[in-house]
Amino acid sequence: MSAKSLAVAAACAAVAALVPATTAQATIAPVRAGFVLTVSRAGDLPRLGVLRCAPDGGSHTDAVTACAQLSQVNGRFEKLNVRPDAMCTLEYDPVTVVAVGLWGRKPVHYRAVFGNRCQLATATGAVFAI
Repeated sequence: MSAKSLAVAAACAAVAALVPATTAQATIAPVRAGFVLTVSRAGDLPRLGVLRCAPDGGSHTDAVTACAQLSQVNGRFEKLNVRPDAMCTLEYDPVTVVAVGLWGRKPVHYRAVFGNRCQLATATGAVFAI
């Protein structure tokens, strides 16, 4: 098993401990989810946060908004586009984000690089505001 696979498996196991198993879930009930999130820029130490949904919480600064935004795209980070009309400068200061965890019972591993913090906030809203 590669180091990357081992790290992903460890993160999923950590998040699984945060997301209680459900035996029955109503169709209108929010999806239980949990993620370990990282945000990093060159030269800075990465920021790490935990986002838990249904119930919303973790160390995230605005778990309620972040979970609502993820619910709108059914937990598909790549579909997030919170402020499509926002304008950002063309400054290049790349920000790398990673989310590892579970959306319901589905494992999620998302990684993306944005040109700067404005582009990150425009695309992902509150999700990576850790």
